[in-house]
Amino acid sequence: MTSVRRTVIVCSGLAAVTLASGVVAARSPEAECRVTGVWELVGVKRNGTPEPMAGWAQRKVVTRGHFMWLGQASRRDTLPLKTEADTLRAFSMSGGAGTWKLAGRTYTERLEYFVDPRMIGTDFKATCRTEGDRWIHTWIDTGPSDAQGRPAQATIDEEWRRIE
Repeated sequence: MTSVRRTVIVCSGLAAVTLASGVVAARSPEAECRVTGVWELVGVKRNGTPEPMAGWAQRKVVTRGHFMWLGQASRRDTLPLKTEADTLRAFSMSGGAGTWKLAGRTYTERLEYFVDPRMIGTDFKATCRTEGDRWIHTWIDTGPSDAQGRPAQATIDEEWRRIE
């Protein structure tokens, strides 16, 4: 075998290995879940059934290591503020903040700020997948127990749309 042919074969082999490793890197779990950005909740499914958003809007801001989300009733600005309930609704918001990490496709949020202080320090794990401008965030809601004392477990799929 000539040295030129050997060089071409070796270079071709190296190019194939480099290309193959690039394909593997492009399909790694981390590459499938790019969550840094600003997101708006556009849909929720409970056990595969769409849930109505019921006039509630949420945004989530995710930086390199922290997250924050806020929620509010839509059209709070149109309330007449005639009753105490109107006033409470007009000034009511929810949300939380903390840190997050990604291990494979497991996205974990740790609450550092939350309306219920008993939840501070709690980790919430979800399966994470991003496709274009969509983030599918799937987690298990253990909820309150049913009449027989069994946890009312449900799979929740949140669909977030990247807005920035």
